[in-house]
Amino acid sequence: MKMALKIIGVVAGLVTLVVVVPVVIIAVSFARTMPIQDGFEPVPGIRTVRQSFVSVFIVDIGPGRVVLVDAGMDPKAGKIISELARRNLKPESVQAILLTHGHGDHLGGVKAFPKASIYVLEGDVPLVEGKVGSRNPMGRFFSPHLTGIKVTKALRDGETVKVGRASFRYFAVPGHTPGSAAILVNGVLMLGDSADSLKDGSLSGAKWIFSENLRQNHGSLKALAVLLKPSVVKVLVFAHSGALKGLKPLEDFAEKNR
Repeated sequence: MKMALKIIGVVAGLVTLVVVVPVVIIAVSFARTMPIQDGFEPVPGIRTVRQSFVSVFIVDIGPGRVVLVDAGMDPKAGKIISELARRNLKPESVQAILLTHGHGDHLGGVKAFPKASIYVLEGDVPLVEGKVGSRNPMGRFFSPHLTGIKVTKALRDGETVKVGRASFRYFAVPGHTPGSAAILVNGVLMLGDSADSLKDGSLSGAKWIFSENLRQNHGSLKALAVLLKPSVVKVLVFAHSGALKGLKPLEDFAEKNR
């Protein structure tokens, strides 16, 4: 009986370690981030939809048509569909979904928009389709499974996707995932999980617990800061934190991490 109780105690301790420690690490990781502002419009024609701790961006591309940048974590895409309904639009109005990377909290709502074309950088196609799993510290606890999502087109670094009257330029920023991207549209640079805004107005790199190669991530952000010009970037937006004005926060990050 005593042996059984000891075994139970050990198992309970391990379960607590596996469950509680990651939760604490995640809470600490996000404690300094700027909160997402639901409904925020970095520029006219782009609107933030907050789903719990993740953002989706709806981009107007012409009368009755929109593009999503990422699709959130909700399989029913409830908040996205509500925002479309507010505009007298339907799920069929979504012409394309442009993914910043292939993690599940960005793919959840994809199937709610069956007419949309799906784009992602080629390095993350296997992750989006579920043929491989995440190789970050958190993702290694989970086995890969097929998502049922089929990527319409795999993109390369620097490629531009034109949908309606909007052009979306993809920049490779590997590190968070192999195919992580920053997407530039109408002066808004969408960085997904590759960076975050902090409450003091500065920019930080990707969260290590969800990232495959933090050193590579930092190198990618530094290279991006050199490649882009302040005149073309009006606002930086992120998947899990609020927006920052202009390119300077990214330039400051690059200078600090030389």
